[in-house]
Amino acid sequence: MNDATSRFLDVYEYLKAKKIIKNSREFANELNISTSLFTEISKKRTNAGMVPIQNLLIKYKDIDANWLLTGEGSMLKNNSIETNINYKELAEARLEIIELKDEKIEWLNKELNELKGE
Repeated sequence: MNDATSRFLDVYEYLKAKKIIKNSREFANELNISTSLFTEISKKRTNAGMVPIQNLLIKYKDIDANWLLTGEGSMLKNNSIETNINYKELAEARLEIIELKDEKIEWLNKELNELKGE
């Protein structure tokens, strides 16, 4: 396994630890690679190769390409992945609020129809 593949797997572990991704299947899907290819990479049977590395850098813009390819510098360009987590949580909370609002509207419409005698 080459060093870039090792760092590729470090990114996977980081994203999983930060709950940006749930599992290897989701990671493979995000990178547009097969789950079997990712399994081979994670079991160190094959190197990541250009397509998975390129797709990772396109999908996760805060991963430093220089670090991924050479090991120089740090994994993250800046702290914006942390910010993205907060935006993801915010979006999920807003969707939950919308669902609750829709349920409340439905309940109010039923009550209104009952009061009208429909």
